[in-house]
Amino acid sequence: MKLTALVAAALAAVVSSYTVLDPSNFDSKTQDGYWLVKYYSPTCPWSRRFAPTWEKVYKDLDDTLAASDIFFGEVDCKAHRSLCDTADIDGYPTVVYYAQGINKGEVPGGQSYETLVDFAQSI
Repeated sequence: MKLTALVAAALAAVVSSYTVLDPSNFDSKTQDGYWLVKYYSPTCPWSRRFAPTWEKVYKDLDDTLAASDIFFGEVDCKAHRSLCDTADIDGYPTVVYYAQGINKGEVPGGQSYETLVDFAQSI
């Protein structure tokens, strides 16, 4: 099992509203509630630099937002290229907002902690 998959599985076990998304669960998961989805590549240096910020955002907000049907997820674009193509991802990392399964677009300025927290709390 790859290190990325191990880390993602550990995070999913700790953070209840965090989901590793793939073609088998993407549609069923994102059709309900509101989602902030990180699209990334494990080989991308920018994705690796962004990972601690993303982790801090969902860990800090998990308890308050899960009750509001706001969830966090991630898609590994190297492993699941089709999902990234469907979402028109052209660079990594990219955070996309979904409402009831509909892609509402990238979170503007979505790579800073403050921007992501403000955006999530405004949903």
